[in-house]
Amino acid sequence: MTTQTRQARQNQEQGLALTLAALLLTGTALLASCWVGPVATFTVMSVLIVAAYAAPGLARRLAIRRAVRELLRSLPHA
Repeated sequence: MTTQTRQARQNQEQGLALTLAALLLTGTALLASCWVGPVATFTVMSVLIVAAYAAPGLARRLAIRRAVRELLRSLPHA
């Protein structure tokens, strides 16, 4: 399998994954809207999407803070 073929297949799989994710998100939002109302559904979906977007950056910041804290503790105090 050539590199171009692999890349094309990977792009196709990513497109399929994004399409399925969009369909699942839309379906879940519509069902939840029927069950709990549009305002609650919008709030929950918004929080989930923002959390998924912000989680990697937040985890990285927390890891850096922890590493700096440990480094400062290990340094001899003058």
